[in-house]
Amino acid sequence: MAARIRTLEKHSLNVPGKWLQAVEKLEIKEYGYGIEYYGEVGIGSPPQKFKLDLDTGSGDVWLAGEECEVCSRHKKFNPRKSSTHKAEGRKWGISYGDGSFATGYTIRDTVSIGNLTVPNQVIGLATSESRAYQQDTVDGVTTFLDNINKNSLLKEPIFSVYITEKDRNDYAGEYLFGDIDKSKFEGDLTWVPLSTPKFWEIALDGVSLNVEGVGREQIEISGPAILDTGTTLIVMNERQATEFHSAIPSAENSDIYGWIMPCNTDQLLPGNVSFTIGGVDFSVPVKDIIREPVKGLDGWCFSAVTSGASNFIILGDVFLRSNYIVFDRGNARVGIAPSKHRNTPH
Repeated sequence: MAARIRTLEKHSLNVPGKWLQAVEKLEIKEYGYGIEYYGEVGIGSPPQKFKLDLDTGSGDVWLAGEECEVCSRHKKFNPRKSSTHKAEGRKWGISYGDGSFATGYTIRDTVSIGNLTVPNQVIGLATSESRAYQQDTVDGVTTFLDNINKNSLLKEPIFSVYITEKDRNDYAGEYLFGDIDKSKFEGDLTWVPLSTPKFWEIALDGVSLNVEGVGREQIEISGPAILDTGTTLIVMNERQATEFHSAIPSAENSDIYGWIMPCNTDQLLPGNVSFTIGGVDFSVPVKDIIREPVKGLDGWCFSAVTSGASNFIILGDVFLRSNYIVFDRGNARVGIAPSKHRNTPH
């Protein structure tokens, strides 16, 4: 079908609408304390199933190769069991802002999510990986979303991300390819143009702290920001992170632990942090800015806002858990709306 669609498009002929009806949902699960979210993705033919982190902030699809001796916790891809595997052998490597990395070589094969398949996808097979990945229960990382669009497989050239508190069945949200689920958010979507489409970069107009019974305190933070499903926290540069935490009583930048705050900060500051985008405020509850307790420091917790050497602010899963995001590559924009969450116990 994809070949038929590409042929018609090449010659500027109309593509029958019934060929462009693909909509696929991928349920995701939470790993750790909201460290990352993964879904089951098939690699090869027949599909070998892997737990992969769908990362909008990276262009690579990668997982452990059979030669990786330090990848003992991860399922490894066996190319001999795939009829669509193509050897490439180019050297491959990737590194992330937190210092984690993987190296190996490339192959090409089919990537599938349910009935949605992308043929001839470049895939990195890791032969070595950093200690952070050795301890990770997720098998790898994937971003093949642009290839889905290039192959004209979807009803609409979009995908939507919904992250919520995990329930008793470990359901923690979903990716919806080709459509928008209006039952997952409140009100209407605010559409914001991308300033750099490759990285899903938008303009962050401002940040404020809204405390019940006190009011709104504007924090001098603005600039380019990217929406990144593969980053756990909200990452700012050193100045911005310092400015943010100056609004949090007793928050401090520990030489050992980085930014930390009292674990009862949500009781001291009942309310939310607002991120103004496209002239609209999108909130994250103060309780979600408080991360896991710091071992050995009674009453102290890690902050969900951290600092890094970056030219842009990264709005990671902490932001996405409160806000439904539609990634619209076709129109170079994103849609944002407050998420609608179930009252489901863990």
